[in-house]
Amino acid sequence: MRIKISFLREHSSANSIPLHHQKLLTDSLGMYMDEISGDRSLFNFSSLKGTSKIQNGFMRFLSSKITLVISSRNQEFAEALVKKIFDNPHLAVGKMNLVPKTYEVIPDPSFQTKMRYLCISPLIIFNPDKESERAQDIVDPTSQQFSDILYNITLDRMEKAGFTETMLNEFAEFEAQPDMEYINKINESGKKYARMYKSAAGNPMMGFLLPFTLHAHPDVHKFIWECGIGQLTEEGYGMVDMVKG
Repeated sequence: MRIKISFLREHSSANSIPLHHQKLLTDSLGMYMDEISGDRSLFNFSSLKGTSKIQNGFMRFLSSKITLVISSRNQEFAEALVKKIFDNPHLAVGKMNLVPKTYEVIPDPSFQTKMRYLCISPLIIFNPDKESERAQDIVDPTSQQFSDILYNITLDRMEKAGFTETMLNEFAEFEAQPDMEYINKINESGKKYARMYKSAAGNPMMGFLLPFTLHAHPDVHKFIWECGIGQLTEEGYGMVDMVKG
């Protein structure tokens, strides 16, 4: 289940937060999630979105409307979290207070074997809390290694989520292919598709923001849509959206 929540920023609070603010969101949402029963590893959320301007590593919001997308395989968990958010006067994210106004359930897309995604929060392939020696490596997203790492992470998470060995055997087809036009454009402009982030525990790690096409079983796509892709999805990493058109 995926839900989009719309907030209005309190004008008396700050209008900016760090560009890399998933840890702040993890802390804020975590206080509510501690009061809800359910598997957090099957929960995912986006970065904050709104009309904004990036300045010196901070995201300064130019309008008061800000949105957040949350998602979970457990509908009751997602609904309970939304209720907690709306039961409180505001959600504090750093020094910015967000007043909840409305929410809407985002319908699932039609899951096919081939789907195009874009990242609406950074994609992490090495958990720095467990693989500190590899967490800052930049793996070429056009390589087979990158796709294989995502495959292994995804199948491991699906197994822990309760998928049987018989079901997992049906998910052998898996290939992630980044949008080469986007990669080439980024390389030519001197910009980056991979940047350094920090886990909730404060450990540095490399995160990717790029559109990609995934060939996989429809059930794999559904799992990724609900739970995110990659590592530390419960900390708000690896949320994807469909590429329109």
